[in-house]
Amino acid sequence: MSDFIQSLDARWSAYLGCQPEQLRDGRRHVIARPEWRSEERLPWPLTRGSVCLFTTGTGWVLSVPHEQVARAGRLCGDHSFEELIAEGDRISQDWFDRLGAEDECERPGPDAYRIMSELVGPEPLRGWSHYVFSYADPSSWTQEVAGEVARIAEDDPDIWAQWQAWPGAFCSPKFTANLEVTDAFGYVRDGRLVSVGQIQAHHAEYAWEFGVDTLPEFRGRGYATAVLRSVTAHIIGRGHVPYHYADAYNRASLRLPAKLGYHRYAEGFFAHSQ
Repeated sequence: MSDFIQSLDARWSAYLGCQPEQLRDGRRHVIARPEWRSEERLPWPLTRGSVCLFTTGTGWVLSVPHEQVARAGRLCGDHSFEELIAEGDRISQDWFDRLGAEDECERPGPDAYRIMSELVGPEPLRGWSHYVFSYADPSSWTQEVAGEVARIAEDDPDIWAQWQAWPGAFCSPKFTANLEVTDAFGYVRDGRLVSVGQIQAHHAEYAWEFGVDTLPEFRGRGYATAVLRSVTAHIIGRGHVPYHYADAYNRASLRLPAKLGYHRYAEGFFAHSQ
């Protein structure tokens, strides 16, 4: 195992409250969630009220509040990661696949994941997320960046104006109100900003995440990948670790990390409270 993966194991085990070796021993561990320091930066989507089921490939760690440990063992201990989330994932995949054709189709509620929802009990839930996490190792990442991609800055008034009017949902100049680092990079084709990648992070975070948007008529041509190579290089240059996560049902987004030379690290299943 590389030093980089060991460093990720050390961080995630500290977040979850387990020992690093419990992430890879193939067993099932129910762990009392640690008391995080108020100033500690947690990787999304961990929050201070999180219930999290986490796997690096075999076995799992389930991190829950202390008072739920015994109940979690009874409900979940005999099930694999896949068994605990399979029914809800099928519903979520169907919702995602129909979303473009049926914009009004209802997003799955928390009860779609029956066993995990039973574990949480009467606490009001907004829903669950099943994410796949990937990281780039700064010590070995070597991909070249494209010349058509540049950091978006006010000294280019035309591109800056296009950025201020950017229509995408996952990148926005408005994010500056809530985040310390929102550096944006754009692919410019014939004077038009067609794809944007934006870092969305805080200075103190170990790993910096990002979003990417491409105008609909330019999707599927590799622009997002090119933009995110520049984003990755910038994050590494700032002394941080590039971090990608995506919903397990979003196949297009899940293909990006491999193109970018990222290591697929783990899967996590998280509760979102109301």
